[in-house]
Amino acid sequence: MSQHHPALHHKAKILCTMGPAIASEDKIVALVKAGANAFRLNMSHGSYSSHEQYIAAIRGAEAKLGIYLPIIADLQGPKIRVADLGERDYLTLTTGRDVRLADIAVIKHMKLLPSEDLIPVQYPTIAKDVKPGDELLFDDGMLKVKVKKTDGNVVTALVIHGGLLKPRKGINLPNINVSQPALTTKDRADVRFAIEQDCDYVALSFVREAADVESVRRYIAKYGGSQWVIAKIEKPEALTNIEAIIDAADAVMVARGDLGVEVPSATVPIVQKKIIKLCNAKAKPVITATQMLESMIKAPRPTRAEASDVANAVLDGTDAVMLSAETSVGAYPVEAVHYMRTICTEAEHELINDGLLHNPDTPHYDPKEANTDSIAMSAARIAEESRVSGIATLSYSGQTARLISNRRPRTPILAITTMRSVARRMGLLWGTMGVVVDTITTTDETIESIKAHLVRDKYFAPGSLIVFTIGRPLVGRARTNMLSIESLEKQP
Repeated sequence: MSQHHPALHHKAKILCTMGPAIASEDKIVALVKAGANAFRLNMSHGSYSSHEQYIAAIRGAEAKLGIYLPIIADLQGPKIRVADLGERDYLTLTTGRDVRLADIAVIKHMKLLPSEDLIPVQYPTIAKDVKPGDELLFDDGMLKVKVKKTDGNVVTALVIHGGLLKPRKGINLPNINVSQPALTTKDRADVRFAIEQDCDYVALSFVREAADVESVRRYIAKYGGSQWVIAKIEKPEALTNIEAIIDAADAVMVARGDLGVEVPSATVPIVQKKIIKLCNAKAKPVITATQMLESMIKAPRPTRAEASDVANAVLDGTDAVMLSAETSVGAYPVEAVHYMRTICTEAEHELINDGLLHNPDTPHYDPKEANTDSIAMSAARIAEESRVSGIATLSYSGQTARLISNRRPRTPILAITTMRSVARRMGLLWGTMGVVVDTITTTDETIESIKAHLVRDKYFAPGSLIVFTIGRPLVGRARTNMLSIESLEKQP
């Protein structure tokens, strides 16, 4: 295989969060050369103009490198926060003392005076959603209060873990039925922006049930988008409905930041393993996110524990691992990607050489995909033979490539398509790379044309054996129903 396309050899994918530290085209090129595969726009931060600049840098790097890079628009979701504290820099919460919480509109309406025991919050229904005994967490769980009573306007709570509470800090309400919708007004505007800017995925925060995923999918369709939807798992309610959420989503993110606040930290590794296993069983791509190389925000190399964390996610079967502040604002973004790629590669070698990849012969559950999945299973099985160099799958939507990727073959998977949007989407799938061809004609002509393309652009050497999957008739955009083993000819 040619070294012309090093990304061809990546199995687990690396998703980098955009930010000031990597805001130029040159930085994106450096990140991709270090092993990055996809990029995330954190819609909680930055203006549309800054996100447009990030997108332009990514697309410029993409053109320069001759590859296709997926962009994820990660929605903020309903952020429940401490409000501004006026002239005060912080409130002092004293363990064992009572405090009051009220929405800023209620405080204004009731003319409540600022005081050390009054916490203003941005959450209109807080006094109606909570009940005595509920626990509220501030600042990523550093501070905790327990509700004593509520009168529908003001909540009285006992401080369990005190400290300094600063304005704008987040509030988590584990196991409380929050009445706010998953898709906020800001999220709707951000979805429209993602569609206008041709982003490839939309990641939905605060998912609690499958209906949340279906709601954003309808909204995307309403505005003419075809983005795949990633369900972020960060709420305890999502764990209760996890199978239905995975079925409804195109991909899943284990968002360990908020999840680790809302459920006991000791359970997060088990939850992560279970979600990855379920996604693998249902052939849905899964991303493991948050604090993977956290120390590299300031340090030039990761801790041993972080290296173990990344490796274990790959060994568990994750499709992608994500960097957040490590790339967006970190001092060593390129080094962080380099270390993460090195760790992923070591774990992948272990998976492949020790036969730890999950069983490629296990059928999936969706009857609509049964025939396509049989082809995918067969392609992956044939690709295990040492004489085979790769799999090329002609795909209009990317679904066949997703099913083949889920089988975790040793060889690279090339998702061949006429659409850049589909090629980009494929960049997040395990072991898969998108390739764009100009035209599709008859089956035989198309296969010969793709073979010539793969040799000409040095994806594979002449004489390589490639497994092809294709849907006949091509003009009817049929589901994948044909498999062929082809030898690549040397081009004149």
